[in-house]
Amino acid sequence: MIENCYSFAWERRSQTLRQWGKDSTGLIEYKINDHGFRSPHNYDTVPSYAFFGNSIVFGIGIEQPHILTSHFENSQNYGLSGGYMNHHSVTNLQRFVASELYSEYTKIVFFWIDRPEPIQDMIDSVNKIVPGVLHISSGQKRQGAINLMPHVDDDVSGTHPGPKTHSMWAKTIKLLLSRNG
Repeated sequence: MIENCYSFAWERRSQTLRQWGKDSTGLIEYKINDHGFRSPHNYDTVPSYAFFGNSIVFGIGIEQPHILTSHFENSQNYGLSGGYMNHHSVTNLQRFVASELYSEYTKIVFFWIDRPEPIQDMIDSVNKIVPGVLHISSGQKRQGAINLMPHVDDDVSGTHPGPKTHSMWAKTIKLLLSRNG
């Protein structure tokens, strides 16, 4: 089992909450699995896709069936939201790669958020841990990472991209991953 290193989420494992991060509307149900990640399922099989990173991956303000990771069959959501830092996501990636859930065939997508950290060094570190990761920057342009097109709608809290954007981005990510083998 992979334990989420971000203590805020780990302490809420196996719970269902109506507020999370910047979403205080109470309109969305956030199911946190036994591992401390947003998913109605515990992770006990090798995924085809594993997503790491920020609150976009987590799916703030969006119902579970419409979040980015739900557009990928056999995917696992290791997204974080709230007061996390990118290094938490790097640690969770390291834990994932060291676990029985990882396969060299798992396609990994990593979303970066602007934080006061050496992000470029962390991108380089992730590439050494797992070659072939698709890096996506949710802010500044970064070497080795792409920026997706601007969002077209908002989540229920008005603070994050909405479900139409998640669907659009999922199509783009699938295309990019298919080009990379």
